[in-house]
Amino acid sequence: MDSKELENRISELRRELSLAEAELESLTGSSAPHKGISFSDLFEVDEIQAIQDAFAKATGVASIITQPDGTPITKPSNFSFLCENIIRKTEKGFSNCMRSDAFLGQFNSRGPTIQPCLSSGLWDGGASISVDGQHIASWLIGQIRNDYLDEERMISYAREIGADETEFLRALKQVTVMPLEQFKQIGQALFLLANLMSWTAYQNLQLESHIQELRTSHEEVSTLRNLLSNIIDSMPSILVGVDTEGRVTHWNMRAADITGFTQEEAQGRLLVDVLPNMADEMNRVTEAITERRPLVQEKVAEDVEGVLRYKDVSVYPLIANGVQGAVLRVDDVTERVRIEEMMIQSEKMLSVGGLAAGMAHEINNPLAAILGSAHLLRKRLLEETKLNKRVAADCGITFDAVAEYADKRDVRAMIESIITSGERAGNVVTNMLGFSRMSDGCCRDENVAEILDNAVELVKSGHDLKQSYNFKDIEFIRDYDDPPPLVNCEASKLQQVFFNVLNNGAQAMTLAHKETERVPGFVLRCKAVDGRVRIEIEDNGPGMEEPVRHRVFEPFFTTKNADVGTGLGMSVSYYIVTEGLGGTMAVESQPGLGATFIIELPQA
Repeated sequence: MDSKELENRISELRRELSLAEAELESLTGSSAPHKGISFSDLFEVDEIQAIQDAFAKATGVASIITQPDGTPITKPSNFSFLCENIIRKTEKGFSNCMRSDAFLGQFNSRGPTIQPCLSSGLWDGGASISVDGQHIASWLIGQIRNDYLDEERMISYAREIGADETEFLRALKQVTVMPLEQFKQIGQALFLLANLMSWTAYQNLQLESHIQELRTSHEEVSTLRNLLSNIIDSMPSILVGVDTEGRVTHWNMRAADITGFTQEEAQGRLLVDVLPNMADEMNRVTEAITERRPLVQEKVAEDVEGVLRYKDVSVYPLIANGVQGAVLRVDDVTERVRIEEMMIQSEKMLSVGGLAAGMAHEINNPLAAILGSAHLLRKRLLEETKLNKRVAADCGITFDAVAEYADKRDVRAMIESIITSGERAGNVVTNMLGFSRMSDGCCRDENVAEILDNAVELVKSGHDLKQSYNFKDIEFIRDYDDPPPLVNCEASKLQQVFFNVLNNGAQAMTLAHKETERVPGFVLRCKAVDGRVRIEIEDNGPGMEEPVRHRVFEPFFTTKNADVGTGLGMSVSYYIVTEGLGGTMAVESQPGLGATFIIELPQA
């Protein structure tokens, strides 16, 4: 490109820049700078690299685009051997180059910066690229010299940065020679290009901002729509929207599950066609819309396949934005969600409270002292050790005489009895505390016979202050498989089932046999049968009448006085076995012949 063509091109770029600057000023006058925007956010660096390479090749100057602090963004184009392979290879030279690049690329809206390089002294130039008032990059050119060359100063700089002087001078003479006026013209062209890039960057930023706003708005609308739909469909209630004519406008998944009509099938049809049992509600829909108030009807009785169930029916008028219609909400209130889970822990606490007269945390410390003293007494009095012999001799007796005395006076048996009784008491306390502790919710393969025996120990340690009886003398006959079968379960929950059955049976037997000499007793069976574990708990109590046997697992049903039982124990046990453990629970009984509770669980 000759000087005439370059001048024409510069004039053309100046005109375009004037128009761009005027439009940019009108658009950016009231806008705030966009913080955190980088050059690579607004341009494809590979495309800019190609433009930079072409510019350097056409003008004969070196070129690079950097961040405002001088850190390179693009790869160097047409760099001289002197700068790239000698000066920038030294630590001080590279540092000077970075400082010079940062200075050359300072934000300047009046024109390019043209001056000798702060590092090598070669002529360099730079123009800033900004967006919305924020300096994001600098386009730098240079590494040229004019005819005049001060070799002495350049050699002195080579020594300063630690470069080889001879190689430095040889490379310096290879640097492109260009008249300063021509270099200034190239710098002006660069300034125009940088300003056009600034304008392009601003347009890209505005476009990206607009696209992001549209995307955000679309995502918010989509999110809200999905959220509303998910909320409505996730509700356990039947939710149906109807217009003033009684035609369905909305139909949630619960309504679809209950009726078998999908939302598409129900849409636009009359309510009485898709929910015939709601035909009587249309009068209330009209009333709710007319009076603009919700109407709620609680505990509406309904016969469902021979079973009496209850539901709450609520009608809410749609009164916003001029919409005419109503929403019907139907809730099945026959069974409350999660009530069984709450009853489990409540009943467990009631059971533990019944044992509080005989068991407490505080007995652990004195029990430990008793056991520790008993073990120490046995060791010092009855074990033939060197220390015991020496102390006996110091007292004027022999150890054998002490041992003989202890045996003749049954001291040894007494000590062993203390230790045995203390350890048994400790096991009872540990067992009770383990039973009362909250479950961790983890199922494991558990020994069913061991869990049943733990429940037995809990029952045997029980005591009823009001009735003045205890269960310590109950006989237990065990009939277990060897080895005992395993069940995957939460041990504490299964133990609670066994405890409830045993405790109820123990109370019934002790009350029935209180005036007789008959000894209350259980027969416990635990066997694996056809891949399942069958547990039988048989008592010799008074048995049950047939109406009582049919209702024994019903919540709040009890034959005890109000201050003795809540009627939840057996219903909680039934829930644990059938819902929690995937098993079955039944009872066989006749009046005067005792009762047998049969529990079957999947074998691990």
